[in-house]
Amino acid sequence: MDHRQTMLATAQGSPAAVAAHDKAAWLALFTDDGIVNDPVGSALHSGSDELSAFYDTFIAPNTVVFHPHHDIVCGDVVVRDVTLEIQMSDAVVLSVPVHLRYEMAGADHIAGLYAHWELPTMIRQMLGKGLAAAPVSLRLTKSLLQNQGLSGSAGFARGFSRVGAREKRAALEHLRTTQPDWTAGKCLAAGRYVTVSMSRAGEHAVAMVEFSGKSITDVTLFTDQ
Repeated sequence: MDHRQTMLATAQGSPAAVAAHDKAAWLALFTDDGIVNDPVGSALHSGSDELSAFYDTFIAPNTVVFHPHHDIVCGDVVVRDVTLEIQMSDAVVLSVPVHLRYEMAGADHIAGLYAHWELPTMIRQMLGKGLAAAPVSLRLTKSLLQNQGLSGSAGFARGFSRVGAREKRAALEHLRTTQPDWTAGKCLAAGRYVTVSMSRAGEHAVAMVEFSGKSITDVTLFTDQ
């Protein structure tokens, strides 16, 4: 495989390890100081111990199926436009739109995994399952406290703080003005970023729009190279 194909295969190894519930294989994909920020806006997990605790909290108890839409390799970054199907119990199955950004350390290892998805939207979806969501919520809370402690639980809750509908509208308007040949699709807000799926005559891209307060400070368009 060439460098691009190897990078993509490495990134795709993450959902493969998740599906197999192979913790060792998942951890081996990252550098020794690798980072997971999931969702973007929450506290970072860095290094093997913290990544191990992340796996035990959010991956091990669930069945996660990745439904990929488009994969983009842009320089040393792999961006995956996916929908996650998360089975938290027989009665609680969630569908979560996500943009996954893998910062690669060479072709064979992941330096940073940044998952752009909307935590409040997912929680509303889970609570919409009614009484079936109660044991799932209790299990998640217990797992957070056991594996992350109070500070880690508070760090996860930081994912609720994000830019909102106003910034989404501003990002889409900016992209319409600066990228008129592209059509915007899925639009997500996580942390201080809005990410948008883009398409143009069979091409696919993901735009990442960064905000400071209500102002756009940076825009990156990840296109396949």
